[in-house]
Amino acid sequence: MPLITRLFIKTGLVFLLFSLIAGVLIQVESVSIPNLQILFWHTLMLGWITQIIIGVSLWMFPGRKREETFSNQRWAWVAYVFLNSGLAFRIIAEPLLKLSASTIWKLLLIISAMLQFIAVVAYIIEIWPRAKGKKRHVKRTKE
Repeated sequence: MPLITRLFIKTGLVFLLFSLIAGVLIQVESVSIPNLQILFWHTLMLGWITQIIIGVSLWMFPGRKREETFSNQRWAWVAYVFLNSGLAFRIIAEPLLKLSASTIWKLLLIISAMLQFIAVVAYIIEIWPRAKGKKRHVKRTKE
């Protein structure tokens, strides 16, 4: 299994744990973390589910070349770095935006969304050539 696949899956599992802890904290009435429910859903869907899907799809769809080197998976690495940077910025900015209406937190959320969007585009660039169908050689007989 390629390193990038393992990283996506392991990072997804960390976000699953984070989401479960956030879900429990949402149910505890004495805990008051601003925008925790938003973070719960964001880390659950993008942090866990999306990363697991990306990791498994990178592993299951054959690479363009036999060897799985960094340069062959450049866009997958871009997707990993940008997706997780965007998620980290979101985790920082979301609660602080509620506590302080400073424009820095709004700007950080916009940067977060842009990084996540770029990550999705990078993933599509990486996986698109892998999702080609096999060429079928149809032998036609003369009639």
